[in-house]
Amino acid sequence: MKPLPLTQLVRKPIKALFSDLDDTITKNSQIMPSTLQAIHDLNHHGYPVVIVSGRPAGWADTLMRLLPLSAMIFENGAGIMWREGKRITTHCLAAQNDLKSQKNHLTQLFNQIQQQIPDAKLATDQPYRLFDFAIDFNEEPPLLSPDQVHWMMNFLKKDSAVTAKLSSIHINFWVGHHTKLTACEFWLNRFGSNLGIHKENIVFSGDSPNDEPLFEYFPNSVGVANVKYFLPQLKHPPRFMTVQESGTGFEELVSHILGRVP
Repeated sequence: MKPLPLTQLVRKPIKALFSDLDDTITKNSQIMPSTLQAIHDLNHHGYPVVIVSGRPAGWADTLMRLLPLSAMIFENGAGIMWREGKRITTHCLAAQNDLKSQKNHLTQLFNQIQQQIPDAKLATDQPYRLFDFAIDFNEEPPLLSPDQVHWMMNFLKKDSAVTAKLSSIHINFWVGHHTKLTACEFWLNRFGSNLGIHKENIVFSGDSPNDEPLFEYFPNSVGVANVKYFLPQLKHPPRFMTVQESGTGFEELVSHILGRVP
């Protein structure tokens, strides 16, 4: 099903915005000043903003301290950080009791991938990750081909103990079955009822296949325009789509939520 234009999103019931980070809020790997202002504008008008990302726990701690976020889900649902006054609280959803064996298992898988694809490399943010591994195929050179990405995803999916997800820049893989969706459900169960927030009055924005479970889960799901490159792969596309791509598309969404005239 083709996404509807963003203009058909009914903005009146919306009370919060959940969003992917890379290539959804960012543009060319950076947050533009106008996008940063849009996040501040949402916060000023009382909309909780929750980033739902594959980025590491180290990034989450930094972004929570730099941006007016209510929470950030990191490493594709391995954990979540939220704000309690001046404190940042961290809660891990991934199993921690056998973390050493988990990492040994992931290392073995990555070594096997490198035997097949010598150019495969871990993302430069790997040292700041607590639970998952991230293979960089599209963030820093050398970039990998679609066929190589396809091979790696198929290889990882053969391991029943591992979950693998494809973003616009990384392949993330981890031991366990937590996802962005399970972390969003945790936030809703923990905070939603007190704030009058439920999945029907949340907008979720994303751009790539690892956002697909949230495109399906949230009735008001929005893809920034660069999601069009992945639509043939998605069984559950976003319900709405912006005209603009990446961070500019995110700003377009914020303007719509706040009722600004283009």
